[in-house]
Amino acid sequence: MEEKLFFFLRFGVLGCFVGHGAWGIIGKDGWLTFFNVFYFPESLSKTFMPMIGVMDVAIGIWLFYRPNRAVLIWAAIWTIFTAALRPSAGLGMSEFFERGGNYGVPLAFLWVTGGFIARNGWWKTLTIADMNLKSRGVQFEHITRLCLALLLIGHGGLALFNDHPVLIKHFTYFGIPTHGAEMRVFGGFEMALGLLVYLRPKTSGLIWFVLFYKLVTEFIHPIAGNPRDIFETIERMGDYILPILLVVYYSKVQFCKQLSKSKSNETSLV
Repeated sequence: MEEKLFFFLRFGVLGCFVGHGAWGIIGKDGWLTFFNVFYFPESLSKTFMPMIGVMDVAIGIWLFYRPNRAVLIWAAIWTIFTAALRPSAGLGMSEFFERGGNYGVPLAFLWVTGGFIARNGWWKTLTIADMNLKSRGVQFEHITRLCLALLLIGHGGLALFNDHPVLIKHFTYFGIPTHGAEMRVFGGFEMALGLLVYLRPKTSGLIWFVLFYKLVTEFIHPIAGNPRDIFETIERMGDYILPILLVVYYSKVQFCKQLSKSKSNETSLV
């Protein structure tokens, strides 16, 4: 089980940083809003965009093949920072919560491999042997579950409170009205789903449903937009990885319980 978790944690960071970095290399106009927070002139912002993009892609590849604590801490700080830029730019707190998949994966990765303390060196390559589910599993599950809940609640908030233009574009593509109750119902459903994930994560089929739901809804980006919007889907890799981590973790816990019960029965028979 540790092998699966270790792979998915690395893959989640890879997808997030490669997807985000691709937008920097392309020069996404929406990024100018975030540079404006620091009063950067547009010409300088467009100079920095591809540099940040290349850095993000390099970080993602680095953490997939040679993860270490120093770069992983940077990944966690960077994803929290970029998510926090959204409300700072006047886009609302829902934007910060909706990016829970971006910062949730590196935070969970950091915690389960020892946290922010570098006991064996900041640059030592992390391996499966560094995974410590025995003493850190409960907190690892909580971080993962909390961030999954936050991203669902945040995405619902974009519909319920913000009338987000991307959601309007997606609704319009499928011929769904955006000025009536439909957007509010959609937002309320997602927020309720997020609360259910946090409070009752082991509800039968719930996490599998969330995984399928996020895959379907996030693949609407290139369908309703243009082919390069696939990077929006890739950037949200954490949205799909978090439910996968929970499924794998709960399977491990259930297996350990069954094994313990089996050993207990054998002992009683003896």
